[in-house]
Amino acid sequence: MSSSLGDFTPAVASSKDESLKLEAHTDADGVTTYQLRTRDAKTQIETEKTFDSEQRLIRIVKHSSSSQSQTELDPLSGSTLRITEHNALPDGSRLTKETNYTEGNQSSESVVVISAEGDVIRRVERQMVGMHTVFQGQTEYQGGAPQTTVNHYVDITSGRLLRREQVQWLDSKHRSATENLYFDEAGYVTRFTKTLFHSGAGSFLEESQEFYTASNTLKRRELCVYNSQGVRTCVDVVEYADDGEITERMSQFFDENGNPVGGKSSEF
Repeated sequence: MSSSLGDFTPAVASSKDESLKLEAHTDADGVTTYQLRTRDAKTQIETEKTFDSEQRLIRIVKHSSSSQSQTELDPLSGSTLRITEHNALPDGSRLTKETNYTEGNQSSESVVVISAEGDVIRRVERQMVGMHTVFQGQTEYQGGAPQTTVNHYVDITSGRLLRREQVQWLDSKHRSATENLYFDEAGYVTRFTKTLFHSGAGSFLEESQEFYTASNTLKRRELCVYNSQGVRTCVDVVEYADDGEITERMSQFFDENGNPVGGKSSEF
């Protein structure tokens, strides 16, 4: 229900506003809030501010012909809790962005682009501490299904890249391949991992490579093969000297229950 505000007058005024509409609303639970609506004559942006029963601002909504934003605020501290934005893009697609703010000056951001046909095109996720991004992930879609995801993990103090992950998707729930690169303080790759997956199941092949930090040459490579039940069937490990020469190689084979059935080890 709605009624006139009576003697309730929040501190809002602007000579630039084309109109002012102040209303009180009481919901089914008996909670009363107050809305102040203004429209800017120049930009045609309509703003709606919502106050609680104690005259504290709790929500700001802005509308234009092609966009809408909503800001939710903590009535006690006045700090922002959440910002949601909807924008129409020139090609007919739509962009939605939601930012949530939590304790410790942390925030998380989600951006989704949807085509005119209603299919997801792109999704971007960010996690921040203050103004520093500590994680960013982006997924590209085709026909509404995820194709590739690239994630970056960043050190908050130095801003350097810690890990880069790339995912190839089989469908919306299952991965087909994953690759990870790990970096040291100088930006050199210290470790590389790659996983291939059975169709709709667990790991098929896991590969890991470790590198000498001084020369950035390969130090160790390990391959593990798994059957569709997730049982390891083969392991192959190769050790390298810093000049690239193989120093040791070990192979081990396992039966369908994971029991060793044979192997070979050689030193060079």
